[in-house]
Amino acid sequence: MATKYIVNNVSGQTINGELLQPYKVYTALLTQTGGDDPQTISAGALVVGVTYEITNYQSGDDFTNIGAPLNETGIKFVATGTSPNVWTNNSELSYNNGAPVVTVLENTIGNINFQYSYIGNYTVNCEPNNFFLVGKTIGFIGSVGDDPSAPSYGYLRANGPDRFIILTQDSTLVDADAMLLNTPIEIRVYN
Repeated sequence: MATKYIVNNVSGQTINGELLQPYKVYTALLTQTGGDDPQTISAGALVVGVTYEITNYQSGDDFTNIGAPLNETGIKFVATGTSPNVWTNNSELSYNNGAPVVTVLENTIGNINFQYSYIGNYTVNCEPNNFFLVGKTIGFIGSVGDDPSAPSYGYLRANGPDRFIILTQDSTLVDADAMLLNTPIEIRVYN
């Protein structure tokens, strides 16, 4: 049964005994290691939690069972499985080993994916575009780094109606990779 959302932000309402939610939510854990390392593949197993882009779609291949909302060139998705329905026609997928790997805990928003931008800077994209409604979307990121004696910093900020930016810095406030280790993120889009 699909989750229903309320229009007027009043919690506790029900329809036919089903609780209505005041917002849609994306909650996940992020881990990011290494730096910029783009790759392209045309066969093999995918890695769950990695963002892939269909860079050269060939008719007949089917990635919808592993997270792709559509089978088209340019579609980005976080893999939810390792084996596409069909991948025998040489479609190409690209990914970046430096982008955050995601463990999705809850997603009622839709197709969220992640990109490596540059050292300590990652993009959280929502497709279709313009879903992060201005004035109705908030985001949170938890603590970053794993050394309590050298605090690190992570920031999540909106960057338009279809993306957030994650910035990570070491204890000297220098942009740094490899600061996200099961770091919680939550994005809420209120009705």
